[in-house]
Amino acid sequence: MTKPESKQRVQSSSNNNIGAHSFEDMKNMLRKIFDDTVNGTEQCNMRALTETILAMAKIAKILRQQGKSKGEDSSRVILRRLLLIKDMKPNRNMFQFFAGASMDILDQSDARCLSNLAYAYALIDHVPEFDDGSDLFDHIAMNAVDIQIKFNAQDISNMAWAYATVGKPHAVLFEALGDQIVVVANEHLGEFKPQELSNTVWAYAKAGLSHPKLFEKVAYHVDSLDSLDRFKPQALSNIVWAYATAGAHQPKLFEKVANRIIASNKLDAFEPQALSNIVWAFATADAPHAKLFEKVANHIAGHEHLNRFDPQALSNIVWAYATANVPHSKLFQKVANHIVDSKSLDRFDPQALANLLWSYATMGITDKQLFSSFVPTAAKLIDSYTNQGLANIAWAYAAADVDAPILFNAHFINKCVEKGSGFEIEHYRQLHQWHLWQTKEKSNSRLPVDFQERCYDIFISEEPTVSKLQDDVVAQLLHIGLETKEEVLVGSGYRIDAIVKVNGKTIGIEADGPSHFIGRSKSPSGSTILKRRQVSSIDGIELVSVPYWNWDTLGNDEVKKQEYLRHLLGWKIDNE
Repeated sequence: MTKPESKQRVQSSSNNNIGAHSFEDMKNMLRKIFDDTVNGTEQCNMRALTETILAMAKIAKILRQQGKSKGEDSSRVILRRLLLIKDMKPNRNMFQFFAGASMDILDQSDARCLSNLAYAYALIDHVPEFDDGSDLFDHIAMNAVDIQIKFNAQDISNMAWAYATVGKPHAVLFEALGDQIVVVANEHLGEFKPQELSNTVWAYAKAGLSHPKLFEKVAYHVDSLDSLDRFKPQALSNIVWAYATAGAHQPKLFEKVANRIIASNKLDAFEPQALSNIVWAFATADAPHAKLFEKVANHIAGHEHLNRFDPQALSNIVWAYATANVPHSKLFQKVANHIVDSKSLDRFDPQALANLLWSYATMGITDKQLFSSFVPTAAKLIDSYTNQGLANIAWAYAAADVDAPILFNAHFINKCVEKGSGFEIEHYRQLHQWHLWQTKEKSNSRLPVDFQERCYDIFISEEPTVSKLQDDVVAQLLHIGLETKEEVLVGSGYRIDAIVKVNGKTIGIEADGPSHFIGRSKSPSGSTILKRRQVSSIDGIELVSVPYWNWDTLGNDEVKKQEYLRHLLGWKIDNE
């Protein structure tokens, strides 16, 4: 009689026995199961084959996510050796074999089989290719288009997600799936689970394929729901990210999602990437929501640390607040402190770095330590910046007034010249301001004459726009007897709203409307700070500001307005 197994749990190890079986016994048994599965594919129907492939793909994905660890279960070690190769990538030979086997009976596939097959290979991020130059996803798409009407909500969602995930934006397939959703939208869109809805629109945005009617139908459906309580944080994030990325303007949808997030007691259920994508989406879609941004910022600033936020997430977050022109000093300080203390600046890619520094400079936050700490990393990445990134980096350091000779050297200038024809109008303007900073304020490297002339010409080419505030200020200056010149172009290339002479001194007057400040605060924007500094230091003209909130308090009382200007300029009444 066989002795019963002990109930005592034995610590797992690749060298330990599993019950009565050794590690090698278990390995051989699992190998036999796999071999029998492979050898039996010829007898499998399509449903059985796709279910087998999907099961193996799910196991492979889990094993990759878990990685290796000491003392792990022996069965996991064996499965990893069978399904993965040394670099933790899927066993391509095995999955290629299954792809070939599926091709032999692909015409037997129903909608669920095709969907599962694509989904399985997307899970392991593998696109099997064949000798004729085609790949498995090409063939799945052709078969799927023929039976699109038979796809249900889960099939459509999984299929679209799979193609977007592996980077196969098959236009005909996506058009067919989108059309199918639009056709059944009125009666059957409610069959889509929240995750299926979010995955579907995410897939279209990720694939870069447009289907306006699909996005319109989904937005209307989501907005018509009584509540979004069934939508998990990731689904909410994916939806707004998809609409922002696709450029699908649906303000009611964004309002609905914002209100759902605001109603949450806490945001702990939202992953850092989800929070980042949400504020990025609202800023990109030009749908800033003050209460949403305040809640997200307070949540992030309240963290003990930001170790779970990767560089891209941090960059996207501050970029969103800068783009939406929403100030939150605690958030920006928290992120800056984390970055400076983390000492892992090399993890920032060129775009994340450029966007982050641009954001701080745009918000008028010139954290010298933050900008200085990035100099070595920024210098290493010069060859990797896009045109926009190069211009943003230059402008950000100029606005922050942080000297960086190891960054802004001959190599940087050569790179600007090399990319010259690819710069947009705004980039040339930024580089002109940087050139002023380098040559007039710092006496450092300069752009070649022909390039700097191009920057200057573009900088001064913008047609001035005169606001009602400016018109009113100028009218009152004339009323108190000051000879006033409007929209004066000075040597640096800046235009000043008005220039007067008071007691023999030239004074520039700026009628500063809301666009010159951060949100509804009284803090000047980075652009405003830079202009004030450069006009003063380069042109030698003192600038005084007439902020809109001061002027608005005076109403229509011209006497008070004139008294305000006299006081601001030190212009006494007996001088008239």
